[in-house]
Amino acid sequence: MKKVSAIFSVILLTFFSCTKTEKQVSESSTKSDSTKIVTNIFTIDSVKVDDSLKIDKNLTTAFKSKILVFPNISNKTLLDSVYSATNIKLDTYTKDHLLQELQKKQNDFYENTKESLNDWKPDFKQTWDETSSMKLFSTQGNYMTIQYTGSGYTGGAHGYYNEIYKVFDVSNHKTIQISDLIINQDPKIWNRILMTNFLENDLEKKQAEMLLVKEIPLNRNFYFDKDNLYFLYNQYEIAAYAAGPVLIKIPYTEIKPFLNPDFKAKMNL
Repeated sequence: MKKVSAIFSVILLTFFSCTKTEKQVSESSTKSDSTKIVTNIFTIDSVKVDDSLKIDKNLTTAFKSKILVFPNISNKTLLDSVYSATNIKLDTYTKDHLLQELQKKQNDFYENTKESLNDWKPDFKQTWDETSSMKLFSTQGNYMTIQYTGSGYTGGAHGYYNEIYKVFDVSNHKTIQISDLIINQDPKIWNRILMTNFLENDLEKKQAEMLLVKEIPLNRNFYFDKDNLYFLYNQYEIAAYAAGPVLIKIPYTEIKPFLNPDFKAKMNL
């Protein structure tokens, strides 16, 4: 009897020990997978080039560019869209390949500058430059907003500057379009909404004094946060060069009837 009891005790001890071990392994795996999903999707790295070249006695060229790298985003369609604003399309968007592309762009800029001197050369010392950059502007849920900026000078009265925003739904591998946010895009309605909000928020910048248009159209250069929708208009789009980029902020509270129901649900509006 004592022998049977001892065997039974050993069996019970082995059973509970195995169960506990399996539970610990399961909990550990769940925690590890959860951490990977939550924290790694928006991990970023970057590559950049920053160099200059003296072309002749009066002209120096400078090239500076920074490109983001997304090591944990593998969807090719999404990555093609992310880099389209930089005029880069590759088979694979590795750090090495992106750096090679930037170096190629730098060499192309130098060569194009040299060729331009066949038609005209500056009479005094100056620097012609090209600068571009990518920035992870914001993340919200599955949405990722990237800011692209570019500037330069290649002779003339002044240089140029542009600022572009693109929003991506990382989970669904897509670029957010204006139709994903707004269901009614009537130009008359939106001219009134955009113009009203532009004028109400222009008390300090005085950009309205340099307005070139009577109506402000919807554009594709937008982003959003939890409270507002923003539209960015670059120089000469609706205002003079001296006005700089024009940013128009529109609270959701003013445009709820025009918002896409799916977008409102995702944003808890």
